[in-house]
Order: sequence, then C-alpha cells, then structure tokens
Amino acid sequence: MDVVRPDGGSIEPGDRPGCSLCGRPTYDPDKRERPWARAVSGGRQVLICPVCQAERPDWAASLDRCGSCGGTRLSAMLGEVVCRACGHSQPANAGA
Repeated sequence: MDVVRPDGGSIEPGDRPGCSLCGRPTYDPDKRERPWARAVSGGRQVLICPVCQAERPDWAASLDRCGSCGGTRLSAMLGEVVCRACGHSQPANAGA
C-alpha cells in the first residue's frame, strides 16, 4: 500500500519520519517506555526516538533553544518556531 502525499507524490521509504539522530523509523513505544521527543533543530521540526534519549546523554545538545527562556520545548510551524514553555515565537531560520 502506497502512502500518498497531499501534492500527489508517493512517500519513499527514506522520506518517512524517523529519529533525527539514528534514523530509526517512527513506532509507537510501549506504555512503560519513554515517548518520542518532538523538538526543533536547525529551525526544523525533528523527532528523537526513546532509544537515543536513553542511550545518548547528550541527545539534546543539538536542539535549538528558545531565545527568551532558553528552553528546548519548541515546535516549528508555518515558518515560525514557538516555545511550548513560554510562548515566545521567532522565525524558523532564527533558531538555526
């Protein structure tokens, strides 16, 4: 079964979302397992898998930080990066 993009093109296996550190494809973790982390790196939304979070103590070092509070709980949307901790927003390329 092909997955269809809104623009009509198919998603190739390499285009599927996965961990930005190890490339592991997304999956639903067990309820007792740590969830996937959603963050921003280089002005782009990224996912970090539970395994990398557990095995790489420095996994958050490459994440963008809020220009106001310094937090890493950021979401990239519509060309802006918004801090989920304090609400500060900035252009997506400013976090790069």
